[in-house]
Amino acid sequence: MGPDDLRKMTVSLKEQQALDSLYSVDNVLTVNISMPQGEWDALRTEQPAGGVCNHNWTGGSRFTWHETTSIEIVGTRFPARTTFTRVGVKKKSFCGSLSSKKPSLHIDFGKSSKDNERAAEALIGSRYLTLNNSVQDPSFVRQPLGYALLGLAGLPHARCNFARVFVNGQPVGQGVDGVDGPGVYINIEPVMKRYIERNFNGNMNGNLYALEHRNDFVSSRAPFISTESLSKFDDKADFKFAADYIAANGLAGASQMLDLDHFIRVYAMEFFLKHWDGYAGRANNTYIYNDVDAVAAPGVNDIKFKLIPWGIDQTFQRERNFTMGSGGLVAKLVRDDADRLTQLIDQIRTYREAVFSREVQQAVVKPMIDKLEASLVGFGLTDVASRTANVRKQLRLAGSAGYLCAGMPETNSVYVLQNDTSECLHASNTEGIPSNIPDPSMFEIYHQPLVEINSPADLWAFSDRGGGKSVTSRAYGRALHASNSLITGEGHKYLYTCVPKADDDAEEFSIVPVDTPDRFTFSGCFKLTSIRTGLSATYGSETTPAGRPRIYQDSDGSTLYFY
Repeated sequence: MGPDDLRKMTVSLKEQQALDSLYSVDNVLTVNISMPQGEWDALRTEQPAGGVCNHNWTGGSRFTWHETTSIEIVGTRFPARTTFTRVGVKKKSFCGSLSSKKPSLHIDFGKSSKDNERAAEALIGSRYLTLNNSVQDPSFVRQPLGYALLGLAGLPHARCNFARVFVNGQPVGQGVDGVDGPGVYINIEPVMKRYIERNFNGNMNGNLYALEHRNDFVSSRAPFISTESLSKFDDKADFKFAADYIAANGLAGASQMLDLDHFIRVYAMEFFLKHWDGYAGRANNTYIYNDVDAVAAPGVNDIKFKLIPWGIDQTFQRERNFTMGSGGLVAKLVRDDADRLTQLIDQIRTYREAVFSREVQQAVVKPMIDKLEASLVGFGLTDVASRTANVRKQLRLAGSAGYLCAGMPETNSVYVLQNDTSECLHASNTEGIPSNIPDPSMFEIYHQPLVEINSPADLWAFSDRGGGKSVTSRAYGRALHASNSLITGEGHKYLYTCVPKADDDAEEFSIVPVDTPDRFTFSGCFKLTSIRTGLSATYGSETTPAGRPRIYQDSDGSTLYFY
């Protein structure tokens, strides 16, 4: 290693450390933009060249760069207050998050000045900032959370946090009808050299392309696919070769043109994130990086594309299902192949435990959302808890969808939650059946609010039994039992726990997925149905003798999910 290599390594390390500080969740960046008001209004109201949502545009940049008088940046932790003059800024987003009231922004400190470029890279690790308006995510947490989850999965991901953005002293969108969170932006790491270096083991010699809305591995889409500036070559020769090779060889060709194991990991995470607007669903919001030392005339051995998930502001939407989409060509090839589909489901099982398990959510994910919530409260946003409540529930449902898709592990215990209320199934150890006898052998079960302390009386183990599953209380080792003769005061057949009985189908239950139109799609919800009676667990309003809301059997049953 020569002196120049050592210098580059030192610069790289310093810039990566600066970027870690810049994008820390504990850091909030304030960006103060000063520019003539007329210039800002022109930027703000500019419409994309080629038209809104025109995915067939081939004319280059859709928006015009403008020069600011100055931009001052300062973080609550990093960096120290610093002002740059003559900084480039332009509008971003030509479709879903396009806004003239609160535009998303690209900032390039080095657009007009090499001195600025060097100073910005020395200060924050990059000459660029990307500021997303979050108009498609009223919770403001989906992007920082989603990229963090991709990181937990070991996949390419952006560092991400919040920024406050002001223009001429006013929060962007302040006083404008219809603007939610004036001045509140998502500060997201753009896919530039340090991003590529960090996510691809230092290899910055490949080619990078952006796939937007059906821009897939198809040769006819090559003219509409943009080559990113850090690419080694700009003629798309490797992409064109890959598209033709996949067209000629199908899945076998895709397995040579892409790192298909990496692809399946991305595919599994798109399932969990409900990333319906990503590659698998729509061949959209994805970068692809040829993770090799690119050559001018590529052949089969010179191409190994990997996907980079992007545009995740519409993930975890309540009205969407968890689905293995087939809108992307390679996703369809994988899903239609029995062996690769098995690999995908195995990967879903792996991520269910490594990323979406209750333990990981409680130890890692929940504290992160708590921090994000605290920042949003500090910005003056209202109804913050309710904004994020749905995201928190979708995270729990993600793990449940993983169970329904990939199977129940016999070593784990789970909460069984009612979908509408998230109340949990609780095993009583004090309320016997009947209530007036000593040393009962049967005990009530009831539902109560979820308190995440992992009380064994709220946790249940599911194991194979006969033609279904046994459901056993972690606290007491007693099995859930569906009576066919014992009737509650209001005429319902009892559900209770008792010592497990051999060869008794009253302790066999089916897990019946709800709102699951096909084997690739899951709501995360199910009904727990007795194989013996055909009736389902119901979290009702009837009470036990002690006044607790009883769980009993009924033909309709409650819609439930695992956590």
